[in-house]
Amino acid sequence: MRLRKLVAAAVPLPALLCLSVAGVANADPLVALSGNAAPLAASARSGDVAAEQQIPAALSLKLHNQQALARFLSDVQDPASPQYHRFLSPEQFTAAFGPTQAEADQAVNFLKRSGAQGIQVSGNRQAITFSATAGQLESAFHTRIGNYTDTVTGRKFYANDSAPELPASVSSVVDSVVGLDNHAVKHHAKPTQAPRTVKPVTPTILKTAYGTSGMTATGAGVNVGFVEFDGYKKSDITAYDTKYGLKGGSVNTVSVSGANYDSSPGDGQTEVDLDIEVVHALAAPANDYVYEAPNSNAGELAMYQQIASDKKVSVVSISWGSCEAAEGSAAAKSVDKALATGTAEGISYFAAAGDDGTTDCARQTGSKSQAVDFPASSPNVSGVGGTQLTVNSSNGYSSETTWNDGASGGAGGGGISTIFAAPSWQSKQSTTKRKVPDVAGDAAQGSAYSIISGGQAGNVWGTSGAAPLWAGFAALQNQVHKGGLGNLNAKFYGIGNGTSYGSGFHDVTTGNNTFNGTTGFSAGKGYDQTTGWGSFNGSGLSKLIG
Repeated sequence: MRLRKLVAAAVPLPALLCLSVAGVANADPLVALSGNAAPLAASARSGDVAAEQQIPAALSLKLHNQQALARFLSDVQDPASPQYHRFLSPEQFTAAFGPTQAEADQAVNFLKRSGAQGIQVSGNRQAITFSATAGQLESAFHTRIGNYTDTVTGRKFYANDSAPELPASVSSVVDSVVGLDNHAVKHHAKPTQAPRTVKPVTPTILKTAYGTSGMTATGAGVNVGFVEFDGYKKSDITAYDTKYGLKGGSVNTVSVSGANYDSSPGDGQTEVDLDIEVVHALAAPANDYVYEAPNSNAGELAMYQQIASDKKVSVVSISWGSCEAAEGSAAAKSVDKALATGTAEGISYFAAAGDDGTTDCARQTGSKSQAVDFPASSPNVSGVGGTQLTVNSSNGYSSETTWNDGASGGAGGGGISTIFAAPSWQSKQSTTKRKVPDVAGDAAQGSAYSIISGGQAGNVWGTSGAAPLWAGFAALQNQVHKGGLGNLNAKFYGIGNGTSYGSGFHDVTTGNNTFNGTTGFSAGKGYDQTTGWGSFNGSGLSKLIG
């Protein structure tokens, strides 16, 4: 039977129906978070994710007074400003710039209505991590979540098909939804035995060559943090200290979102050992806080927010990252807010610039286009490139060139960000976008780091060693200056652009980071996108920082 066509009569609507229509007209409209589209380039969809699949995710909440925050971050590093080095406590930052309790409650209530479980709010209320089924996420954020295969690398991942949508009342407090895709897995340099090591670097060589052996500072009383997505054995750290006659400080694991890999470390164990042991090479008495989180965008965000909220450390070494295209703009900017929070509190971050020259996405997406690594590309981080170090017979500094061991060994990362604008301190580098790296340190096979991992001694290399090298130097500076120093980039660029440049840095003027057949950048006098301003001349640079 065919249904008869209904024709509206020209009569007044009943009062209750009028109220219903008005309610629909005033309903909370949906707002698309346009920057949250998943990175799906060169990928093929192969069906929906099972509705019952559990997925970890997070909401990143908006900051307040962001122009005032930008001014503060500039003033706190300006010696001419009354705010110079007057860093904030986590509580002060939250009061001035963070989400309010009511805003966090609004987001939490939305998640509860959506069926989310395990809801956790960061101490500074900037991030809310949770878990939900794919079906619940699709309903809550009005998008489909599909299974994808990267047609270049063959890697399988899930991702939201379109930008998530939120009710306007919720989007007013939420910047982004993180974790609807697992396209980006944080990678490390995967350090291995160096077959062509000419002279592996030890604590004695590093201290002598980089000019810290004459400093009275040891790192005692300074707390150093490590960003890790795998675990370690304390016995390896103790063995390293014993081998080289070092008196190490305490080594503590900080679990984030329930992660703790120490009982059974994975293939990233060598990375974690390298990070800790290189800091010990320069500043062994410093206390170590090893943050371990799930290897996901949500886990990454939770870790950086916890580091800022805890304020246990004043220096952070970072050797894990993703190329910007794989990380995605929304995830990168969410983490950058946590990094800005930490720098406002006096934390100094040093991140490896990557080991694939100027083709940072090659391993993650197969792309050989120019790309840079995040979080080294964050303006709130000092990105650390790589060099080949040569020392003389007494272990003193002889020379450095840009690290480039070719396809078999890697090359130091560098280039131009596609996400972040150039900060003010990079204005003389003629760019509208952030350039990396800022500084550099030893990273080559021929001068690999001598470490102990898995109970075995070995020599490993990569910018994963250069980042903790700079973190160790910063720990010494924290002791000298009796406190945290925050984002040191403004200081580095001020020195680099001034007459005292040569007394603080070793300028690296030879080599390039051309890699994978893609033309990279060449080293030259002063700043370049292979080694930044160069490596540190410890005692000289120490006198210029304050």
